[in-house]
Parts: sequence; C-alpha cells; structure tokens
Amino acid sequence: MPQANVIRWREGRGWIILSGSGDFRAGEAAGVDDIEAQAIGRASAGKPLAYVFAASDIETADEHLASLEDLGAPTGYLVDVQSEDDDTLKQQLSDAGLIVIGDGLYLDQLRSGLMGAAIEGIADAFENGAVILAEGVGAAVLGSLLTNAPEGKRGLAWLEEAAIVPAFDTDSARQRMRDMLIAHPDGYGLGIGTGSALALGPNGEVESWGKRQLTVILGSQFNR
Repeated sequence: MPQANVIRWREGRGWIILSGSGDFRAGEAAGVDDIEAQAIGRASAGKPLAYVFAASDIETADEHLASLEDLGAPTGYLVDVQSEDDDTLKQQLSDAGLIVIGDGLYLDQLRSGLMGAAIEGIADAFENGAVILAEGVGAAVLGSLLTNAPEGKRGLAWLEEAAIVPAFDTDSARQRMRDMLIAHPDGYGLGIGTGSALALGPNGEVESWGKRQLTVILGSQFNR
C-alpha cells in the first residue's frame, strides 16, 4: 500500500484524484477545469469514461459528462449503480480508463450504491491503470471515516483511517472534521478546498492540483 507521511492509499496501477469539487459550470473560474483536464491527461488512452452519478441526478450528470468531453475526455457513459444488475455494473466500470465519482447532496445514497459489484469494478479498473476522479462527496466516500453520514457508517477505506472533507472552506466543514477526529483519535482529517485536489499515484506520488488548498489534521492533536 503506497504511503506518504500519514496518507496511505489503495495499491494499484492507476491514480486517485480527490477533488474538493466546485461548480463545473463555472469551469476555470472555480479551479475545476484545471483538475479535470489533468485527470483526463493521466487516463489510459483508448478506454472510455464511466461516470457514477448516484450522489446527484441524471440530468446534472449528463451535463457534467458533456463538459468533460469538451475538455478532451474520451467518449463516456453514465453508470447507474443503484439500478443496474451486478454483471453489467462490473463490466461498465472495469472496462473504463477514467472513472468519475460525481459530487452531489446524497453521500449515503452514493455509498450504498457503490457497495458490492460497483466498487469491485472500480477496483479492477484501478488495478489496470484507470484514473479515479472522485469529486466532493465522491472523494469523501473513499475515506474510512465519514463526517456527514449516519452514525456508525464508514467509507470505502481507499485511504486508511482518513476523514476526507471536501469544500473545506467553511466553519461547518471544519467543525465536522474536528468532531470526527475527537471520536477517532487514531485517524486523521484531509480537508480539500473547493477547486483544489490531491492526486495520489501508483509509485507513491503525491501532488496538489488546482488552487492547492489542502489541510491534514491528526486526530491525536485533539486528544492530548
């Protein structure tokens, strides 16, 4: 498992891009275009884009998919992790060279939809070199600790012992992280500002993209 300081992430040949998100419609002004363009540039050539939209709605996802293609992304398709059968889900995701886990209001809905065949397909693609671009709550769900999910529910643990908090520009986001770390002193918080991203590579690479507003806080500092 690759590690840089306290950050340990899933092993694979691909990249994990954790984006604090932002309004894709605002593009360059929000710092989003730069992050998405770099993710597209790291994606495997000749493979499609798969867009997981369970955190939002199909109309927003379709519009976002079109904007990604305008930035140069390969031809893509929407993946309905809530309704598709397991075999279809796994194939749609494992065949992709770029997987976008989109932002939205419904973290728990996204988390539930990703369980099972969907995350297995994403893991297969990642092991074969796919780029995983996780935006907003899509990034949050890849951590182990979830600051805005029903009590007791945990993330998918692609980053061990991490509470990933997107849009880390508000007092409420900082307070959610603080509360989580007080309850989990062995964990750490990764705050990602709007328009910023943390990119984690297969050989231990750690890069900051976009506005580069990243914050790491150890749980131990609240429990001395």
